[in-house]
Parts: sequence; C-alpha cells; structure tokens
Amino acid sequence: MDRLSRPSIALPLVLCVGSCLYLIALGIYRLYFHPLAKFPGPKLAALSRWYEFYYEVIRKGNFTLHLPALHRKYGPIIRITPDELHVEDSDYWDYLYSRTARLDKYEWMSGRMGSDGMIFTTASADLHKLRRGVLNPFFSKRSIVNYQPFIREKIQRLCTKLEQYKEDGRILAINHAFSALAGDVICQYCFGLCYNHLESPNFEESFHDAFMAVSAFGHTTLQFPWVTPLLNALPDSIVDKMNPALHMLLVLKKDFQRIISNIANSDRKIAEHATVFHEVLNSNLPEGEKTLKRLGDEAFGILGAGTETTAWALTLATFYLINQPATMKRLQEELKAAIPDPAAPLDWLRLEELPYLSACIKEAVRLSYGVTSRSPRISPNRPFKYKSWEIPAGTPVSMTIVDVHNDEAVFPDSQSFTPERWLDNPRTDNGSSLDRYYVSFGKDARSCLGVNLAHAELFMVLAAIFRQFTFELYETDVSDVRMAHDFFIPSPKLDSKGVRVKVVGINN
Repeated sequence: MDRLSRPSIALPLVLCVGSCLYLIALGIYRLYFHPLAKFPGPKLAALSRWYEFYYEVIRKGNFTLHLPALHRKYGPIIRITPDELHVEDSDYWDYLYSRTARLDKYEWMSGRMGSDGMIFTTASADLHKLRRGVLNPFFSKRSIVNYQPFIREKIQRLCTKLEQYKEDGRILAINHAFSALAGDVICQYCFGLCYNHLESPNFEESFHDAFMAVSAFGHTTLQFPWVTPLLNALPDSIVDKMNPALHMLLVLKKDFQRIISNIANSDRKIAEHATVFHEVLNSNLPEGEKTLKRLGDEAFGILGAGTETTAWALTLATFYLINQPATMKRLQEELKAAIPDPAAPLDWLRLEELPYLSACIKEAVRLSYGVTSRSPRISPNRPFKYKSWEIPAGTPVSMTIVDVHNDEAVFPDSQSFTPERWLDNPRTDNGSSLDRYYVSFGKDARSCLGVNLAHAELFMVLAAIFRQFTFELYETDVSDVRMAHDFFIPSPKLDSKGVRVKVVGINN
C-alpha cells in the first residue's frame, strides 16, 4: 500500500520543488543577469509584475501617480517592470516618440484592450502604417470641415436643452451632456448611426459609464490576458447581467456587426456618407484586414478614443472657466466681439483664429491629458540612448503625458488653469516653444487619428455654450476634475458626482 501511494505523493512534491527552484532562478536572472539589471529602480518591480499589479489593480489605477515618487528616488530613468524602462524627462519626448524612426509598440500592452486589431493597439510599425494610411483621409481637416453642419446640429440641440435647464432651474451633470454629444457626433460621422443620446433624460444614456467600466477593468485584463477571451466567450445576456454598464457596448456590438455585414454583402457603394467601414472594405488592404472581428475592434477603438477624451477636455474647460470668473469674462468678451449674433452658425476655422479661446482649449487639453497610461515604444534593431545610458534594442521604453504636462520646469504652477501661458508664442526658459511640450494628441507617426474631429468639437462647443449661457457650479470643486486614478483615461475621485452646474443666464 505504501509503495502504491508514493508516486502520488512524490509527483506533487517534485512539481512544487521544481516550481520553487524555477522562480528562484528567474528572480536571480532578473535581478543580476537580465539586460536591464544595470538600470535603477525598485527591486520588487524588477522581480515581478506583481509590483505593477498592486498599484494598478489593488490601488485602482495608481501606478502613473506613483511613478514621479520613484523618479525622485532613483533618477530620470528607471526600471518599472522586469522588461520595461520609464523616463521622466520632458526633453526626451521628441526622441522617444520620433516622427521619423520606425518604432514598434509593446505588444503586451494590447492586452488592456483585449485586441490587437485596433490602429491604437497595433504593435508593428509597418502594420500600423498600413492600417492608418487607409483612414487618414477620412479624418483629414478638410473632411471634418465638411462635416460641420452635423456638428452644429448637435450643438444646437445641446443648447436647446440647456435653455430648458435654465427654465426649470434643474442641476446638470455637464460631463454627461458632453459625453452624449461626443458619442452622437463620432457615431454618426464614423459609422453612419446615431443613438441620439442628447435626447435622453438628463443625458443619462451615453457611452460614459460603459467606457469608464471597460477602462477601469483594463488594468486587470492587462495583467491577466486570458480574462478577455473568457469574457468574450460568454453570452451577451450574461455579460449584461454581470455589469449593466456594458449594455450600451453590447448594443453597439450587434449594430456594428449588422452594418459591416450589410456593406460587405452589398456592392459597397457609398449612399450618403462614407463610414470607416466603407473606407476599409473598399481599400487595398489584405482581406485578413477586412474581417468582421477586425472591423468591429477598430470601430470600438475609434469610438472609445474619440468620446471620453473629448468629453473630459470639455468638462475641464467648463469647470475652470466657471470657477475662475475673470477667465470666463475674458473669454466671453472675445466671443461676443467675434460672434455678435449668438445664433449665427459657428465656423471652426474662424474660431481657431481667436487667441484666448485657443489658449483656453490648449490649457484644458493639457490638464485633461488625453491618455494617462504610459505608451511604450520599442526600437527593434537599434538601441535607444538616454544621456549616458544605452538601452538594449527591443526594450520597451515609456513616458507619460501626465509627467510632461505636470513638469514645473515647463509649466510653472502646473496644476493651475492658466490660459495666458499659451498667448504670444510662449517659450520655456531653455528657449523651446511651449508647443513642443503639448503632447496630449501625440506627435509621432502614431499621433491621435481623430485630432481634427476633437478640435472641431472643442472649439465649436465651448464657443457656443459660453457665448450663449452663463453658469454656476453646484456642489462641485477641483477634486471633481483632478485626476485621482489612471484608468488609461483620467478619472477623478471615485465618489465624484460629476461636474454639476446650474444654467443661470442666457446671453444676448
């Protein structure tokens, strides 16, 4: 009997001892023999991704906010995971995110989105160039200028509802209004469908809750890539019950599948307005790039990138303008001089010529950051260099927009909303243009695809609402807009009720 039981006891023991020896050997390798062993940083981060897991999952998106403390302790270049380096040096941005170098993204980071089918998550520089080249004309400035009538229509609908809030004396969570507006605009432009979220009571129906839920959960899927395929395998009805906030994304999924199938199975002719799907399906891309799944993933990526980032920049601008009466007064004086008739149609290109409006938008975008998580780049064949350091080829190296936009040497009193810093072609103490450090939309070959659409919305929305209305904040302070969590996009404190305002006046 003892002889029969020995193998069953010995096998688990061997596996346990073998696993322990493997982990010990791996730890020794990572600390002393790994190509990045010479770089400073916390030893726990060099040993394991559990260090990152603690700050991202347990502390709820706190790693980005923790990095400045690590840099103060260890220096401007540090090892933050077993395989990744992070740099805190605003002057290094143009080198790392070069406009001309062929740089890949870190494929491991695609796990956050659960797909490498999006332009945003495409690791290979060559494949990214191929995918993006098809859509560049669709998002060109000329294309967005031609789309202005629909943007005006949606802004007018928002203004009509703001008038109703004035009449009723109701409190408005304006961040939800902006999310509804941005979602309606980008859905109609990119996909030829509109959910009319602006028509929902109190703007409660929008993509806001769904995308915030997905973004927050992204830290978990990044650490455990197997979670996303598991969730995708579940029936939609179960996912809907698990997290009702995702309901709108499930509706989108079905609508995208329907639209893509209809276009693919027809002659692919454009009826009234081309969509992203037309552009890809009618392109010379390989057929593998035109699958239902790939197109669906791309659509989700475009919608996610173009909704909450724009809505949050609008929200920050609105909060700070209301919170700083002198700033709001100066903007409204400029708008009144440029737009004598508040009901006149707004032209994006003319609004871009207004210096103070432009400065307010730049400052709002600076403080809203856009993407708050780090975005590593890989030089596959040549080593990166940073000062006296040579970084081995193939190493993911990252920076964060948050660090650059909070750099006190570049933006003194960086947490303050100071549009004046952008007036009169400003320069830093080292003689560089301040625009060099304005990096929310990126500056390399992977810069924001939808920057023109975002700019059109920012200029037209802010000009419209502050030319026509006067607001007051309601039980809202700076903690409702200051980043407390990095969920890939910024999030304020988790118990925030949003930026709530009262419409107290209609301007002539």
